[in-house]
Amino acid sequence: MHKMLMDKNLYIPSKLLTIIGALNWGLVGLLNFDLVAAIFGKKSIVSRLIYTLVGLAGVYLIISKAKCLAKKKHEETKGKHRYSGKQYSWSGIQ
Repeated sequence: MHKMLMDKNLYIPSKLLTIIGALNWGLVGLLNFDLVAAIFGKKSIVSRLIYTLVGLAGVYLIISKAKCLAKKKHEETKGKHRYSGKQYSWSGIQ
């Protein structure tokens, strides 16, 4: 139960940080304007911290999505028999 709460507590901030990072990169690409650097300074510790948090948030979302997809795939195949491609008959002819 504690792990579920931790995941929910990290998911929303990670999503927000990823959106902020995407908007910042959009501004850099379109207008050559780095909003984070404009607000906090080009090489300040705060700017570097924000860039690091945005990167970690992206990694967290990738990992959580991969876990979710793996769990979904496991649940879909659970209890199902996989077809091996071989057909057997009583006469032994395939």
